[in-house]
Amino acid sequence: MVNPNERSSRDTIIHWLMAEGPRQETPSALLHNYCLKLREFGIQVDRSTMGAPILHPVAKSSFVFWDLAAGPSQRWFTYTPDQLELLKASPILKIYTRGEPSSLRLDQPAERSRYPIGDDLWAEGYIQYEALPLKFSDETFKVLTLATKSSHGFTKADKALIDATLPALTLVFEGFVSRNTAKTLMETYVGKRAGLRVLDGEIARGDGSPIDAVIWFSDLRGFTSLAQSQDEGELLKLLNDYFEIQTDAIETNSGEVLKFIGDTVLAIFPYENSVGDAVARAEAAAFHALGDSYPQDDFSFGIGLHPGSVFYGNVGGGNRLDFTVIGPSVNLASRIEGLCSLLDCPLLASADFVEQSAQKWVSRGQYELKGVASDTEVFSPETDAK
Repeated sequence: MVNPNERSSRDTIIHWLMAEGPRQETPSALLHNYCLKLREFGIQVDRSTMGAPILHPVAKSSFVFWDLAAGPSQRWFTYTPDQLELLKASPILKIYTRGEPSSLRLDQPAERSRYPIGDDLWAEGYIQYEALPLKFSDETFKVLTLATKSSHGFTKADKALIDATLPALTLVFEGFVSRNTAKTLMETYVGKRAGLRVLDGEIARGDGSPIDAVIWFSDLRGFTSLAQSQDEGELLKLLNDYFEIQTDAIETNSGEVLKFIGDTVLAIFPYENSVGDAVARAEAAAFHALGDSYPQDDFSFGIGLHPGSVFYGNVGGGNRLDFTVIGPSVNLASRIEGLCSLLDCPLLASADFVEQSAQKWVSRGQYELKGVASDTEVFSPETDAK
């Protein structure tokens, strides 16, 4: 028979999880307050983690770590060889793969030696460690760990109360994981700003708004010949190296990569404070990308820059849409980049861009560009980007 006090504690925690859990801002806040609720009802939790394998281009798992002194923090597991070995030697792997819990009395040498984490926790003063599966609706398992420094460990009543609250905690945590997965996928495949707008409901054709931004186009030189002279593996590595240089430079300077089109990168630097600020950020990104790494032994590239107004939103047909930028300014930036190879200049910009720049630029002449009504003057930096 369940003790009335235990039933009251269980019901109170479950009610809090269902009513207030989804309102927590992050999984970190959820775990923090869940652990405090357990402590409120007499369960001395001193350390906890809650984690899940995730869809992410770099990290493979996301963990929330909590302890009584430091509070919550977010951690990422990136599956390096060393970290994979740690995972194989931990009770977490059994949960992820088979849903099997583990319980360690750390004051018993035979128990704590079952996993390397046992000795580590014992050295920090912990007495008992529990690794518990959280079974999601798709039949996969995520993990909750709890550790205590209480000399009694977790009692039978403690474990019963924890087990009774796990289904509610799992339901709330699954909601966070689903939202974070959607957010990560949007940021990875659409871009951070565009992804947030899509998640906020801008999913109909034509949804969007005019914005002012510096438009960035960059393109590999001689890509066709590179594609013919290298096998698929070598070509893929070359493209990834090139895209990494571009993306790192753009995002470091608060720009957003919108898409990769073959070997072309389209990015924007929205005006955050002024056109001059956006020009300075785009300029810094271009010099960063070209920097000491240009030209590479395997490839070189050109960058075209132009500020202007664009439509930032959804275009497409039927159920297949693309969140992008369109407008004459986009076309002009693309045409300017197309001159980089002709003029043998890695970086070219329009007169509108140069007018807002604090750098010194030199004119490379005026050119008739496809789709542009009048001849366009283009400029290159007075000195090498290096």
